[in-house]
Amino acid sequence: MAYGSKSSHELIFPATFALILCFFYLTYDIFPGPEFMFLCLLIYAMYNKCSRRFVKDWFPFAALFLSYETLNRFVGSIPRAVHIEEPIMADLKLFGVVPTLSLQHLYRAPALDYLGVAFYSLHFIAPTIFAFVLWKYKSSEYSKYTLAFMVCTYSALITFLVYPVAPPWFGVKATRIIFQVDNNLGVPIYKTVFDYIQPNLFAAFPSLHAAYPWLISLYTFKIWRKKALPILLFPTSIWFSAVYLGEHYVVDIIGGVAYATLAFLVVEKLCTKHALTKVLNQKSIENLLTNILKVRIPRVLKFHEKRCLTVDLNFYKEGIREDEKILYKSASLYMVRLLT
Repeated sequence: MAYGSKSSHELIFPATFALILCFFYLTYDIFPGPEFMFLCLLIYAMYNKCSRRFVKDWFPFAALFLSYETLNRFVGSIPRAVHIEEPIMADLKLFGVVPTLSLQHLYRAPALDYLGVAFYSLHFIAPTIFAFVLWKYKSSEYSKYTLAFMVCTYSALITFLVYPVAPPWFGVKATRIIFQVDNNLGVPIYKTVFDYIQPNLFAAFPSLHAAYPWLISLYTFKIWRKKALPILLFPTSIWFSAVYLGEHYVVDIIGGVAYATLAFLVVEKLCTKHALTKVLNQKSIENLLTNILKVRIPRVLKFHEKRCLTVDLNFYKEGIREDEKILYKSASLYMVRLLT
């Protein structure tokens, strides 16, 4: 939706505001959450006299982000049977080795660490920027992208609840490079992120780090066809980074790609323009979130499988792996019980 002037000066004020706000966050040690980006985009819309349209169109996208952040944190706090061996065995069957361990052993380098962390950090930034590009220049695709994003995200969230999977840094004791980069920089960027959002530690499958860039690529191919081929560098870089950094197995990446592809196909094949308008209105989103929050989570927690770990996350303290050991933020150790 190309509202307002298209000249370059339309970005000056919003960009200046973003810099000032960023400086404020850094000065007072406040971590900028998703609301930071939405606020910057709202300022842009207000500056270009399209704020009412922006609020109407972006409410579903913003609600998705904020509700997912809250629900994922809640799901992560529930004691569950955590699957550890399954993704390891899947990677071994596919490659004969665990790719994360092989990459870290054979190709570990400081430059690759920093590059991997940089790509991995685009997880929430890239989908929002791409949504803004569609909203501004390809409005007919914006609603479809938002709905596909929603389908993909909540499908993954349900999977995190009923089938929690441990990442390589937990399952095979791979080095968690992102925290080592924090230590090397002397600025606890990722530690601050984890303290701030308290993420679900056992949400490795499917990998949303794989799903989101692939969903972006699918819509890029749909709109720009062959001209969009260079976009493939984007998801492959993030996929490699997720495996190299010890955050995901390759099977997690495959799962993320599958979830994104299915979400794309469902929206593209089954949703008409009228249906999109009905689904993505403000009242429908509010009703959806209300129903989600009323779900009785314990009903899906009755299963326990062999060779899984039951982890009481009330006692779990996020660990930073250094020199083959896990250091904890407090003296309280997490409690585990091996089911036999």
